[in-house]
Amino acid sequence: MAASELKQWIAAAAPTESSLEQLQHQYAGYSHALMPHLTDAKKIPVTLYEFLATKPNTSEFIRLVDQVPQIKHLLQNKDYSSTVWVPSNTALQQLSNELSKEDVLALLQRHISPSFLPIYFLLTAPTVDTLFYPDRLNGTQRITVRPSLNGLRVSSHATVIEQDHLVANGLVHVIDRVLPSRPTIAALLAALPSSEFDLFQSAVKQSGAIQDILQDESRRGGTVFIPTNEAFRKLPEDVLTYLFSDEGAASLQTLLRYHVIADQSLYSNRLYDQDSAPEHFIQTPEATPDHTIPTAENQADRLWRVLKGVRRFPLPTCLDGQHLTVAVTRCGGLISMKVNGIANVTVQDGLASDGVCHVVDSVLFPPLQDEDSETQPVLSVEDVKSRLG
Repeated sequence: MAASELKQWIAAAAPTESSLEQLQHQYAGYSHALMPHLTDAKKIPVTLYEFLATKPNTSEFIRLVDQVPQIKHLLQNKDYSSTVWVPSNTALQQLSNELSKEDVLALLQRHISPSFLPIYFLLTAPTVDTLFYPDRLNGTQRITVRPSLNGLRVSSHATVIEQDHLVANGLVHVIDRVLPSRPTIAALLAALPSSEFDLFQSAVKQSGAIQDILQDESRRGGTVFIPTNEAFRKLPEDVLTYLFSDEGAASLQTLLRYHVIADQSLYSNRLYDQDSAPEHFIQTPEATPDHTIPTAENQADRLWRVLKGVRRFPLPTCLDGQHLTVAVTRCGGLISMKVNGIANVTVQDGLASDGVCHVVDSVLFPPLQDEDSETQPVLSVEDVKSRLG
């Protein structure tokens, strides 16, 4: 992940209001402010391929498509609806001309979503899927979509510069940058700014167990909750001193395991669990009818309804026998996440090739046996020892 993209992700503060009523109020104002910028798209009776082939600033993208027959077939197929995030010619000119066919295929898959995603639907979907399936992820690679003062941001650094070109078999959004491949969770953690995360980073570096989990080739997906330095400093001074002392080293390593979930990737609006079946790109779309997405004309009630409510996800951590619970409160695209009733997710959806990361404002401790999933604050070193063994 480039430094500029990482900075944009860290700066994208997430809602922390756990009240559904408050989120609904915020969503009403948010939607009202955005409505003047949304226009009704007029359908053009051509395929995605035909449209892009005749558009001057997408000729570089079509040049890549012509190198991959299955992608060309997909964009020509009127029975398979997709949304294509097309980098402009200027964006694509920065790429090497010596990409292998495998690299070109992966790049194109990262820029195609097997869903009908007009802009005003995207405002309710913080992450959306693509056709790219990383080897170590238990689902397709997702991209983030966030409104900003400069327009709709895609994966933190690209901006939509032309929206909602509606054609016979999908939609085109033109973006000003290429969507990059994602780093591993380990690489993402290492790249975080040390001024905000060096306590967690140093603990991870010293943990052979966490390194083994992150590097495990058999792992498919995962979720890591990353406490900030400020989260650690909220602990009582003697607790923080103990955790980073020789005496508390074992407790700190145990604590880290409670912040990591293997084989389940919880995004703000999607869970990839252990049962997620691989859906590698298939050359013949007819073989994957589940990828045929309804159009706006016949599924308006399904596509435009606002999802709202509260859902709790119990997730098994890498600390044996211990779960944590994430409460997700949602109204449309406004989503807040709270862990164990005590830690707010302040930055959501750090996308990795092998999972997802979220920043939290409190250090997570497993509950005592007589506590429910809402953990009480840790007050003493003895309390730490009783929770972590």
